[in-house]
Amino acid sequence: MVISFRLRLFVVATLIVSVVLALVMGLGWSSVLSYEVQRLDERLCSEARRLGNETFRAEGLERLEVDVMRKLRLEKPSQLKLQFEALVGARSAEPPSTEPRRERTPPGECSLSAVESEGATWRTAIYLSSEGRSTVAADLAATKAELQGALRRALMIVVPLALALSALGAWLLAALTMRPVNRLRDSMRAVTQMALDQRLASSGEDIEFRELITAYNTMLARLQASFQQASRFSADAAHELRTPLTILQGRLEQAVNMSDNRAVQAELSGLQDEVGRLSGITRKLLLLSQADAGRLALNLNAVDLSSMLGELLTDAEMLLDGQVLSSAIEPHLMTQGDTLLLRQLFNNLISNAVRYCLPGGAIDVTACAAPDGVDVFFRNACEPIGAENRARFFDRFYRGEASHNRAIEGNGLGLSLAREIARAHGGDLTLQPGTTNAVVMQLHLPRCWNK
Repeated sequence: MVISFRLRLFVVATLIVSVVLALVMGLGWSSVLSYEVQRLDERLCSEARRLGNETFRAEGLERLEVDVMRKLRLEKPSQLKLQFEALVGARSAEPPSTEPRRERTPPGECSLSAVESEGATWRTAIYLSSEGRSTVAADLAATKAELQGALRRALMIVVPLALALSALGAWLLAALTMRPVNRLRDSMRAVTQMALDQRLASSGEDIEFRELITAYNTMLARLQASFQQASRFSADAAHELRTPLTILQGRLEQAVNMSDNRAVQAELSGLQDEVGRLSGITRKLLLLSQADAGRLALNLNAVDLSSMLGELLTDAEMLLDGQVLSSAIEPHLMTQGDTLLLRQLFNNLISNAVRYCLPGGAIDVTACAAPDGVDVFFRNACEPIGAENRARFFDRFYRGEASHNRAIEGNGLGLSLAREIARAHGGDLTLQPGTTNAVVMQLHLPRCWNK
């Protein structure tokens, strides 16, 4: 699955925030636990002094136990141990043998220790007074449970808030990061054969994006120079070939008329046809080079497409070789365009449909009004055409495998020229997807087009 850069940045930022939050929580837990243990030790010492310096009756000991549990925030009596051992004789009496050996606690001082017992950790405070030794011990699990509860309550607020803020920050960061990239993307989308002179300004951008914009502008400059050179070459070559081909055409006509030899006349007529074919290619190349350079001159007039299509289809019926031609053309379909170029466009599409339609196959032309203009569909039956060949339909000088036969006229420029004429009029010509044994071309022209 492919995800966007913005989403990937959001995920990475969220993971980083989550890891940092986990580390902070871990360190914070250790620090807070250490602080709470220190406070617990202080309270334990305080209660041990209280136990050693005051005399309690039996009922007083019960109240003392309840009071100590409250102060130490213990939940059950089993989490607390109170013990007082009266000393007989010297104050420096040793502790009972059941206790681990440790250094003697000086009178009036409190000693602290941690004792492991039955899988639990007890914090123990021992206070030695003139009356005896008092011991107060608390299960550390109670303190940990209290901290864990407070931590859970905090996490219920902190974690969603942190994730929401990190998501917002990551999204804003991604938007800020993508701004120069989006500008570059929009600029690339705006690049056409007539807008190769556009450049991106790099002032005010970061160093990394400034280098990217500079590289893009350099690439666009090279592309513009190459395109202009190719366009000039095509235009110059086509223009220079027109005159000698016209002269050659005229000389061949004169030679045919002057010769009485039928064999020579036939040969000269064949040459004349080839020269006419070269003249047609030259004329199309000149129009294509003008379209590439954005200099295709249009003599705009109101054009009745319905009438023009009707006339051309009537003429096309004489070219049929067993094919069946049908049409459905709405009346009074108007557009604004160059009459000669639009006639050439329709003529190219109709002749192409007739030329490559299977013998006995159907040719169908449909024209109808569209919400923003006029749509014309040209459909003809054909040999199965693969996706690779369909993708190259508008390539110049490209002809399918079946059309390499010289018996089928054509030079591979008709469709590309038709599309350029359509685009020059603000429309487009596209190949519609469908079955492999039929070709459906859609021509769209605007209802009212302004140059």
